[in-house]
Amino acid sequence: MLRSRELWRRNRQGSLWSPSWWPSDLAPLFWPALALFLAALLGSALVLLLRVWPSAPDPAAPAAPAAVVQSAPEPQQSSEPMSDPQVAQAPALVEEPPVQPIEPIEPSEPSDADASDLEPEGFEGPYAPDPLLELVQRPEADGLLVQAEGVADQSLLILQVRPAFPALTPQEQQRRAEVWQLWANQLGYEHLELRDSRSGLIARDALVGEGMIVLSESPST
Repeated sequence: MLRSRELWRRNRQGSLWSPSWWPSDLAPLFWPALALFLAALLGSALVLLLRVWPSAPDPAAPAAPAAVVQSAPEPQQSSEPMSDPQVAQAPALVEEPPVQPIEPIEPSEPSDADASDLEPEGFEGPYAPDPLLELVQRPEADGLLVQAEGVADQSLLILQVRPAFPALTPQEQQRRAEVWQLWANQLGYEHLELRDSRSGLIARDALVGEGMIVLSESPST
């Protein structure tokens, strides 16, 4: 349920993946449109399958009687007179082989290669894991991260932290910021920003050199 809500929220924000040719202002409509297209395609395939499916013969229906061919009686050639002129040779019965019912042809199931043609390029399936969601849910984050948002054109990863982060000591804030910077680099992001619930900037990567610059201060005791 939580994952469904998260995907729905990210879809409304337009942060889910969409093809490069899809307009960015219509990004929230890409996945609903794709789902409707696949549903319509599946419905058309089922209707076509029902139309071409041959009806099987009813096993309870009586079979057609075999045709009986009667041959004309041949005169009996014998030197002895027939004792009874009323006795005639029984006609020969020729039975045709029974008609075999036609078995319906079962439609072949589409192969994996055909099914892959229906998916757009870069589509990893509805159950593909979200790397940004997995980053937020890592046990090493200790629940200090709320959400992650990537800005692809700037190679920037924005992490929203909980109010407990500014309450840490400056040394602990610096350590965790550098660990999260390493995670961002592993996902292919060159820059990292830490923001609070009001989108205020708390920390960012150094413009000169390496490491993180933490702008917040721990509250005085």
